[in-house]
Amino acid sequence: MSTTAADPVRLPAQRVPAELRGRTSITDRAATRITCRLAESLAGVRAVTAHDGLPWTRTTAARVDGGQVRVRLFVTVGYPAPLRATTRRIREDLAAELGRLTGLKVSEVDVVVTHLAPGAP
Repeated sequence: MSTTAADPVRLPAQRVPAELRGRTSITDRAATRITCRLAESLAGVRAVTAHDGLPWTRTTAARVDGGQVRVRLFVTVGYPAPLRATTRRIREDLAAELGRLTGLKVSEVDVVVTHLAPGAP
């Protein structure tokens, strides 16, 4: 008895270009998680206050509205560091990278420094 290799499965060719097949939606929760991960990797940021489950606490949030996203970011930064320059750099870097990763226009980034951590910035 001899066995032969099965013929490969052939899928029908896509007739509709990729950009016309559908769209990807990014939820507020997904945008918030991406924002937190990005912020943690930025220079000068020691910690990001992410959601801890308590409704009255200040937590990082991103709000998606159509093709735009607004961000409110609560961070701990290194001390001593020039706060104005540090927050400006965080704002610019976060907006650029978040826009690149999500394809959304970043309309607003509010950076709130909640704590200063001693040591090298």
